[in-house]
Amino acid sequence: MVSDRQRIDVTRQDRVTVVSFRDDLDLTDEAEAYLALSGALRDTGTTGTLLDLAGLAFADSTTLNVILRAYNEHQDVQRPFVLCGPYQTAIIRLLEITGADGALEMTDGRAEGMRRVRELLGPLGSDQASASDPQ
Repeated sequence: MVSDRQRIDVTRQDRVTVVSFRDDLDLTDEAEAYLALSGALRDTGTTGTLLDLAGLAFADSTTLNVILRAYNEHQDVQRPFVLCGPYQTAIIRLLEITGADGALEMTDGRAEGMRRVRELLGPLGSDQASASDPQ
């Protein structure tokens, strides 16, 4: 799924749904952002969700609410939900001011985020990762 404005897209990588937010997201993008994250949660072909915010330059409280809601929904079904950067200054500030940085699983980059998703899966995640990663 890719938006008309190319600000949100969803891909799969190593049995992880990767949702990427780019540019500026605000109230007008709320429904599409939530749809992407809730779709990731329901994707039975994957085992976790990685939210890539590296390309996100601006987000408001509406976007933060969508992220927190998705995080809680993932927690309810014990499905890993990890954010990855690198984060732009405006995004770090939003997360720090609201205290969300202390509540969310956050990593500095995509590779680290993928590792964290597998760690949160426990032994099952390690087995799946080694089976899908070529040696």
